[in-house]
Amino acid sequence: MKYYKSKIWRWQQKEKNQNHNGLAGSFVVRLYQEFLDGKTTDYIKRIFEKEGVRNWDGGTKWQATTLMSMLENEKYKGDALLQKSYTVDFLTKKRTQNKGEIQMFYVEDDHDAIISKRIWECVQLEIKRRKKYLEEHGTNSYSHRPESNSFASKIICGDCNKVFARKGWRSSTGVDRKVWQCSERYKVKGVMGCANRHVEEETLIKAYLMAWNALVENREDFMEQWTEQLQSENLLEGYRAEKFIEYTDGAELLTEMDTDFMLKTLDHIKVFEDGTLLVVFLDGTEIECKNEEE
Repeated sequence: MKYYKSKIWRWQQKEKNQNHNGLAGSFVVRLYQEFLDGKTTDYIKRIFEKEGVRNWDGGTKWQATTLMSMLENEKYKGDALLQKSYTVDFLTKKRTQNKGEIQMFYVEDDHDAIISKRIWECVQLEIKRRKKYLEEHGTNSYSHRPESNSFASKIICGDCNKVFARKGWRSSTGVDRKVWQCSERYKVKGVMGCANRHVEEETLIKAYLMAWNALVENREDFMEQWTEQLQSENLLEGYRAEKFIEYTDGAELLTEMDTDFMLKTLDHIKVFEDGTLLVVFLDGTEIECKNEEE
């Protein structure tokens, strides 16, 4: 117990020292915010390492699994789950994870919180939402290297509900194109699977920009929906509504793609055979666009 307390104290002291020294601020707070902003722990890892963000040991190397365990750890909201592990051999001091062999104790408000209980709960709901998303759309990656592939896992087939994958095509004139098609189309080599149409990446970008700008231009029409969502028992739903009110307040229309902002706002784009593109935002709003490309 003394070790546990001292560890918490060291983390909190590190947080105070970072703020006192005028550094970027709490990496824990930033981790939670970046995750709610649509980033994966893999992406956050790369951002932290690129920026030289230091962990509690002073190092700048991060692991995605460590970041995920931090997102799921109740200690950051001030609570404590005691006896997660226990000693199985007092001579060697070997410890093992407690899987129900002995009783665990949950203590609320055990120490000063770094993350508010509301934000912590929102993150847990977002983790569950992403797991469900992966299961529904038959993919094992929520977002893969969005720095170079913004729409990864966010384009969904309107026929089979699976994810689209990006392909590099070259025309007969030597022009390279980025095209998205259903991952089920040629799942078995040489055998046609899902017959849904392909879509150009430029068309997806235009659809996203058009749909977002429609939200901004018609903000007052959506305010009733968002205001109702603020009162939702689902904390994540209320959080999304709050953010969309913030994002659209006095916002200028988007004229070009901003990947980080897209991750904050877009859930997915569904592609249908007749050329319809359904843009679905994280607040639940759906806006339909028509793809006129041949």
